Amino acid sequence: MTNKYNREFLLEYVESENKKNECNVSLENMEKIVGLIEYFGIELYRPITRLLLSNWEEITERINNYTESDWMMADEIQKTTPTLDRFSIAMLIEVLEGEDTLNQAENAGRRLSEEELKAIRKHQDEQE
Repeated sequence: MTNKYNREFLLEYVESENKKNECNVSLENMEKIVGLIEYFGIELYRPITRLLLSNWEEITERINNYTESDWMMADEIQKTTPTLDRFSIAMLIEVLEGEDTLNQAENAGRRLSEEELKAIRKHQDEQE
């Protein structure tokens, strides 16, 4: 699989999830999601896509209200991670270190459905 193929596949997947779940994330921002998936590894494309799309609006609102001191950490990380833009790094910080969004809080402790578990197992089997 070439990188170009992975990128096309990832963008198609993100676009389909965006449309199906009516997240209204722009194409430019879906490209940022693809960049984050590529950074973490294509194996995590489904959970990263769902996490970011379902929380995009709230996390973007937080980032839009960053102060210069809030941007300092993102700027430091970007020095060693030039493949990600400043906004994408801020998105990572918010997802990994920030407070749970309302959507995350509502789904805390929710067990995966049997269908989700089967899909994860299938994907794992394909990777072996």
